[in-house]
Amino acid sequence: MLKRTLFFSLRGHLRVENSQLVYEAFKDGDKQKHSFPIEDLGFIVIESTAITITSHCLQALAANNTAVTICDSAHLPNAILLPVQANTLTQKHTAAQAAATDALKERLWKQTVQAKIENQARCLAAGSKDGADRLRRHIPMVKNGDPDNREAVAAKEYFDFHSGGSFRRERDGAMPNPALNYGYAILRAGVARTLVGSGLSCVLGIHHSNQYNAFALADDIMEPYRPFVDDIVLNQPDIFPADATELTRDMKAQLLQVLTQDALLDKLTRPLLNAMSFTSASLARCFLKEDKEIAYPLLPAPCPPKQP
Repeated sequence: MLKRTLFFSLRGHLRVENSQLVYEAFKDGDKQKHSFPIEDLGFIVIESTAITITSHCLQALAANNTAVTICDSAHLPNAILLPVQANTLTQKHTAAQAAATDALKERLWKQTVQAKIENQARCLAAGSKDGADRLRRHIPMVKNGDPDNREAVAAKEYFDFHSGGSFRRERDGAMPNPALNYGYAILRAGVARTLVGSGLSCVLGIHHSNQYNAFALADDIMEPYRPFVDDIVLNQPDIFPADATELTRDMKAQLLQVLTQDALLDKLTRPLLNAMSFTSASLARCFLKEDKEIAYPLLPAPCPPKQP
């Protein structure tokens, strides 16, 4: 079942009543009450800093493995609530993850980089932009562990093809950087949710390694998913104009839809949030030596024109 994504931006209060998430919002002096079955929720974003929430509500969301993202005063995601007991085999899976050899992690990172480049090529094609074939030339040259940093080389070319060389990917840069950052934060939370749900620890990455990063594995596994956000932002200049000075409500609404965006996996079309669950489950099997490849989804590419 496809889990719902909810966005709370008005001043109000969140609580639980009869297994329902109840949102009492206050707008123009009026109180509005909305209810949602907790079992249907996969992801919620709390944007307003004027929202209160009960500890019982947080406990119920964690028990349902619902990822909760909290935004700061600038309305940007800055915290994630994740359950600590989302899988009955967490100890077994985390032990296998911790015991993974460098050779295994390097092989898994190679697959991750290759999947990312393929989806970047598909994103260019989806936007009717040049460069997809050139980008794909990097894929067979990626080695275990990517010692030549093909990921960075391909990324530089990829953003150049999107912008004609005028765009610089910077965390604090001008548009479309804020939109990309917002979308990537949503992806990160979604991936972290599914990793925890598969009994894995986000702390132990296969490539990213930083003593200050508690989400290293999520940062690894989200890489092939980034082009799904890029497709929304970089291929829709009418919604995300380059001269925009801030993220609008409509922009955020578009970005929140990324988790329900179509993804191709095993020749089937699935919502992206479901595909994340398949990816994390396959990663757990790789650590357990029950599988050899991570199941990454493909960004749907436009059909080639029919020959006359």
